[in-house]
Amino acid sequence: MSQVQEDMADRASRWRRGGIWALRLVVAGVLLAAAAPKLADPAGFAAKLPNYRLFPDLLVNIVATTAPMLELLAALALLSGRLYRGGVWLAVLLMATFTLLIGSALARGIDLDCGCFGNAVQAEPVGALDLVRNVVLLGLTLVLALDLGREPAR
Repeated sequence: MSQVQEDMADRASRWRRGGIWALRLVVAGVLLAAAAPKLADPAGFAAKLPNYRLFPDLLVNIVATTAPMLELLAALALLSGRLYRGGVWLAVLLMATFTLLIGSALARGIDLDCGCFGNAVQAEPVGALDLVRNVVLLGLTLVLALDLGREPAR
């Protein structure tokens, strides 16, 4: 490989690593923004969950406390070195689950506030833009997952 080719490959690798770090920061930021208000007011978040008509009453409080803790864990793991791989897969799982929940509510015509960011944002009914937002976030996490086989983005 010539020096020019090596320089180009090195430059491309730096761009990729920078892009992956940017994605990590975006996804971690969204997860932190979603987790913080729900951790601060779990009862408020728990009050929104029955509107999905999917969770038995027995599980509402468990989901209301566990989901934001998992969001926080995924966010912190995405920003770490050692826990990064697990954080990526947890973020993929969370985003896939949240996307399916919102899609299910829309498909069933349920008018609800998703509780995605707790009570930190104005409560508005879930709509197509919420689903698009989650599909995009799921796509970002999948990009991170596809990149796991490459050299670490330190």
